[in-house]
Amino acid sequence: RGELAGERLEVAMNTQDQEDEQSCFSDNTHRDVVGGALGIQNVWLGSYKRLDGSMLQGASLKMLVAAKNPALSDKVSLQIAQSVTNASAIQAPFDREIIGNKDAPGRIRVQKTIDSLVQQSKDLTEAAAALGITKLARAK
Repeated sequence: RGELAGERLEVAMNTQDQEDEQSCFSDNTHRDVVGGALGIQNVWLGSYKRLDGSMLQGASLKMLVAAKNPALSDKVSLQIAQSVTNASAIQAPFDREIIGNKDAPGRIRVQKTIDSLVQQSKDLTEAAAALGITKLARAK
């Protein structure tokens, strides 16, 4: 499931309680979710956009996986990009996004992000296996 989907989004979706959102006091959850998704993308791509707009580039997990399985590397890249796009669609304030029935527009946006992040976790697990990593720590 991963922390961003499982701990940061699903709990709040299930309870529909503002107290369960990541940043309930600052009302910054919508930005925090995007920041988390971008952080994953930065590590995967080995790049970071500085505040001045310049890019810092280095070694990446994407390149490492591509050396073993180029198609899988591309698949993971696309899934991570989709997660960032979906996270960016979540509107402020987050506590309004999570209330209502399952067909409420905000809940649909958050659920799309959760679903994308869950698939991303599966794809990253597959990428780890391609690198010979088979024992992954489970979040408690």
